[in-house]
Amino acid sequence: MKQVKLISTPTDELDLLALFQQATSFLRQYGKLLLVVASVGLVAGFVRYWKTPNLYTSSIVLQPTILSEPEQIAVINNWCALIQKRERPILARQFNMDIALLRKVESITADELQKIYTPKNFTAFTVNVVVRDTAVLQPLQKGMIYALENSEYIKDKLVSRRKILNSMIQTVQREMTRLNNLQQIVETSFQQPVNTGGRVVLNVSDISSQIADLQEKKLNYEEELSFISAVNVLQNFYTPLNPTYPVLLKQLTLGLCGGLFVGVCISFYLHYKGKTWNKV
Repeated sequence: MKQVKLISTPTDELDLLALFQQATSFLRQYGKLLLVVASVGLVAGFVRYWKTPNLYTSSIVLQPTILSEPEQIAVINNWCALIQKRERPILARQFNMDIALLRKVESITADELQKIYTPKNFTAFTVNVVVRDTAVLQPLQKGMIYALENSEYIKDKLVSRRKILNSMIQTVQREMTRLNNLQQIVETSFQQPVNTGGRVVLNVSDISSQIADLQEKKLNYEEELSFISAVNVLQNFYTPLNPTYPVLLKQLTLGLCGGLFVGVCISFYLHYKGKTWNKV
């Protein structure tokens, strides 16, 4: 059997030196053009930074008490949609605030803190805003709370909840009055000489304990009634000292990259155009 010997043919290798020489020649020929266009890109980036209005970001932490967290976030996402559609007059009526102030609001977004949904998910969530002027933050917070508490459904739920709490307070108060009267009767009977003194002392102690428990319930109901609302503000909007946007370094980098890209495109166009003219 004949053995076939495979002869390996040398592959074409890239001449790095020639490539380097071509790149050097290209830079010598079009380097000034690239430098000029890149400088123009830097200037354009700085002008864009100078002309772009300052934007500030802030956030508020809210806790819903009637709606669940996903339901409340859906309402806030609807606000964001109104801003994107330039329907600020509708949002201004919902917030009960001046439309001129609302025009300084660029965006409103909500972010849930707990990612697991439960039917009674009343955990807190954050609302992030981007504004042109920090002076609008406090009126915006008042407007948001007003909108969250003044829908027809929320107002009906709050009225119903207040009625329930007032009814519970009255019930507890009547029970406390009854126990106080009973305690006076027992204490009066205790002052009389009877043979069941030990049992009467025990009853007085039990009645006092029940009155104390009812008093605690009443105070809790009264506290809940005084603080009842559709949403609790756990953290107010803070006033940032420095703008979040624009960022000078970012704008300069974008301008430089854009200028270099345009310069390279122009240089390649001139290079190949020159080759075409030489061939002709």
